[in-house]
Amino acid sequence: MMFFKFIKLAFCCCYFFSVPLSAKESTEFKIRNTDTLQIKSEVSGLEYELYIRLPNDYSENNKKYPLVLLNDTGYSVAVASGIVHLMAGRDIEDVIIVGISYSKGHNPLLSRTRDYTPTYAPNEKRGHSLEVQKYSGKASQYIRFISDEVLPLVSQTYRIRQDKKVFVGHSYGGLLGAKILITNPELFDYYILGSPSFWYDNKAMFRLESDYAKSNKSMKAKVFMYIGSQEGSMVEQMLAFENQLKSRNYQGLSVRSKVLSGLTHHSAFAVLLTDGLQQAVPKQGKGS
Repeated sequence: MMFFKFIKLAFCCCYFFSVPLSAKESTEFKIRNTDTLQIKSEVSGLEYELYIRLPNDYSENNKKYPLVLLNDTGYSVAVASGIVHLMAGRDIEDVIIVGISYSKGHNPLLSRTRDYTPTYAPNEKRGHSLEVQKYSGKASQYIRFISDEVLPLVSQTYRIRQDKKVFVGHSYGGLLGAKILITNPELFDYYILGSPSFWYDNKAMFRLESDYAKSNKSMKAKVFMYIGSQEGSMVEQMLAFENQLKSRNYQGLSVRSKVLSGLTHHSAFAVLLTDGLQQAVPKQGKGS
């Protein structure tokens, strides 16, 4: 019960900081200690924004900080910012949050379907509309964008710990994280995969992992997977993917999963992010 009170407080905190100082003000709310970087991908030609949240004391020292990279920034950055605001220095290390926007000028559903899905599946009915699905399957291109453009830019601009890079993905974003894990596992050190859409394209991720296993014996990463208990067949699919990974005995791979009692696909995110950060970047002395 105390845990859920904490999550509620995190949302209240975000709301509190968003209240304008007077009814006459019309400026947009801006999360404190944040920057926005514009980036045009040479890989795809698409334009994105990077939302950067820095630690409160960033300008007062020369420390390097863990990186937490998020997608689905329509909701994820605000939630993560509130959670980190409350937990940093208490339960977790302070971190630099980097959120990648949906591509500029495009419907968010189109953007995430194109960028987060691993295979072209124009007839996938469980996803978004078929009109959107015809853009699917560009995850490999998007991963190159992250690897070759986003991470170098962020590392050149801010003080990032290269041994503590955390990927956070939810739903299609969790599917994307699994794709990164089995194609370029060392791109991140920790993966927090929430409610991953392993049903996508007749469980394509299971097939892709099997292909990886044929010629690879290592997968250096720590993976934390979460799902709400009310997410139906997705629960079994996530646990099956965990078992498939563990059956390979990959050198360097650590996998943990947790089913969040009573939570749904939408209510699970704040809880899984809180727990995942406690596992990936605990305050020094607390262990992981």
